[in-house]
Amino acid sequence: MPQQRALVVDDNAGLAETVAEILSDSGFEVEVVASGVDALAVWRRHPADLVVLDVDLPDIGGLRLARRLVRRAERGCKLLLMSAGEPGGLLALCEELGATFLAKPFSPAHLLATIRLVLEGETLAAPAEQPAPRPLLGPRQPHRLLPAARPPRASRP
Repeated sequence: MPQQRALVVDDNAGLAETVAEILSDSGFEVEVVASGVDALAVWRRHPADLVVLDVDLPDIGGLRLARRLVRRAERGCKLLLMSAGEPGGLLALCEELGATFLAKPFSPAHLLATIRLVLEGETLAAPAEQPAPRPLLGPRQPHRLLPAARPPRASRP
């Protein structure tokens, strides 16, 4: 079986190298680029099995790039989107693309655990289907108004 390829796209060189090192230690052949334009050029030459993508890129927006990569993928490509901002609308996009979101900053252990989930086909874009929570106190009953407590009477000497 050929070695899995990963493409790391982040304009923060230090973070990109850390992510690349973690992936390399996990058995990936890794290529690091700092822009969306470079990511597309690398992708055309040799598509990756996993793309770790910062959504806040200076040239092509990471979200636009993610859509392009998914459209061009001939086989399943796993996407891990990273951002330092609030996920907001990113979660809906992650669900649409089958991607996973990871908020920056993160620990190396958290990154590795997230990558393992991504490779196993799990997505962190939306919570898993869970049953509705059960009420703690049983069926809701109408409220009763209790009479107000009367202040104690002052005792007479």
